[in-house]
Amino acid sequence: MASAARWPTALRRVPAACAWGGCGQPARVDVLATVPGEPPRLAVRVGGYCVGHAVIVGIDTQAHHGGELRYAALLDAAGCDPVGSD
Repeated sequence: MASAARWPTALRRVPAACAWGGCGQPARVDVLATVPGEPPRLAVRVGGYCVGHAVIVGIDTQAHHGGELRYAALLDAAGCDPVGSD
Protein backbone atom coordinates (compact mmCIF):
# COMPACT_ATOMS: atom_id res chain seq x y z
CA MET A 1 0.00 0.00 0.00
CA ALA A 2 3.01 2.30 0.02
CA SER A 3 2.28 3.69 -3.45
CA ALA A 4 -1.38 4.26 -2.56
CA ALA A 5 -0.40 6.55 0.28
CA ARG A 6 2.06 8.59 -1.76
CA TRP A 7 0.46 8.85 -5.18
CA PRO A 8 -3.05 9.71 -6.34
CA THR A 9 -4.93 6.99 -8.19
CA ALA A 10 -4.58 8.86 -11.49
CA LEU A 11 -0.79 8.56 -11.33
CA ARG A 12 -0.56 4.87 -10.42
CA ARG A 13 0.13 2.42 -13.23
CA VAL A 14 -2.26 -0.47 -13.77
CA PRO A 15 -0.36 -3.68 -14.55
CA ALA A 16 -0.68 -4.59 -18.20
CA ALA A 17 -1.39 -8.08 -19.44
CA CYS A 18 1.40 -10.32 -20.65
CA ALA A 19 2.28 -9.49 -24.27
CA TRP A 20 2.24 -13.21 -25.18
CA GLY A 21 -0.87 -13.70 -27.30
CA GLY A 22 -3.71 -15.30 -25.34
CA CYS A 23 -1.87 -15.49 -22.00
CA GLY A 24 -3.90 -12.99 -19.97
CA GLN A 25 -1.58 -13.11 -16.91
CA PRO A 26 -0.32 -9.80 -15.52
CA ALA A 27 2.98 -8.62 -17.01
CA ARG A 28 5.43 -8.63 -14.11
CA VAL A 29 8.74 -8.61 -16.00
CA ASP A 30 10.24 -6.40 -18.70
CA VAL A 31 12.54 -8.20 -21.13
CA LEU A 32 15.48 -6.07 -22.27
CA ALA A 33 18.27 -6.92 -24.69
CA THR A 34 21.51 -5.15 -25.47
CA VAL A 35 22.42 -4.53 -29.09
CA PRO A 36 25.74 -6.06 -30.16
CA GLY A 37 28.25 -3.31 -30.92
CA GLU A 38 26.41 -0.70 -28.83
CA PRO A 39 27.22 0.32 -25.25
CA PRO A 40 25.74 -2.25 -22.80
CA ARG A 41 23.77 0.43 -20.96
CA LEU A 42 21.63 0.93 -24.09
CA ALA A 43 19.33 -2.04 -23.67
CA VAL A 44 16.22 -2.17 -25.87
CA ARG A 45 12.89 -3.08 -24.29
CA VAL A 46 11.46 -6.18 -25.96
CA GLY A 47 8.19 -6.14 -23.98
CA GLY A 48 6.41 -6.88 -20.73
CA TYR A 49 5.56 -10.50 -19.95
CA CYS A 50 4.58 -12.88 -17.18
CA VAL A 51 7.62 -14.65 -15.73
CA GLY A 52 7.24 -17.86 -17.77
CA HIS A 53 6.82 -16.11 -21.10
CA ALA A 54 9.60 -13.60 -20.29
CA VAL A 55 12.07 -16.49 -20.15
CA ILE A 56 10.88 -17.90 -23.49
CA VAL A 57 10.95 -14.51 -25.22
CA GLY A 58 14.37 -13.71 -23.74
CA ILE A 59 15.92 -16.95 -25.01
CA ASP A 60 14.35 -16.47 -28.44
CA THR A 61 15.52 -12.84 -28.64
CA GLN A 62 19.06 -13.76 -27.70
CA ALA A 63 19.13 -16.61 -30.23
CA HIS A 64 17.98 -14.37 -33.08
CA HIS A 65 19.73 -11.09 -32.27
CA GLY A 66 22.58 -11.84 -29.88
CA GLY A 67 23.45 -9.39 -27.15
CA GLU A 68 22.87 -9.78 -23.44
CA LEU A 69 19.50 -10.31 -21.80
CA ARG A 70 18.20 -8.33 -18.90
CA TYR A 71 15.03 -8.89 -16.95
CA ALA A 72 13.58 -6.11 -14.85
CA ALA A 73 10.57 -6.08 -12.54
CA LEU A 74 7.95 -3.68 -13.82
CA LEU A 75 7.92 -0.57 -11.67
CA ASP A 76 5.07 1.67 -10.66
CA ALA A 77 5.39 4.62 -13.07
CA ALA A 78 4.89 7.21 -10.34
CA GLY A 79 6.30 5.71 -7.17
CA CYS A 80 8.95 3.28 -8.45
CA ASP A 81 7.42 0.52 -6.37
CA PRO A 82 7.27 -2.96 -7.92
CA VAL A 83 3.88 -3.50 -9.51
CA GLY A 84 1.64 -5.47 -7.21
CA SER A 85 3.67 -4.73 -4.09
CA ASP A 86 0.76 -3.13 -2.29
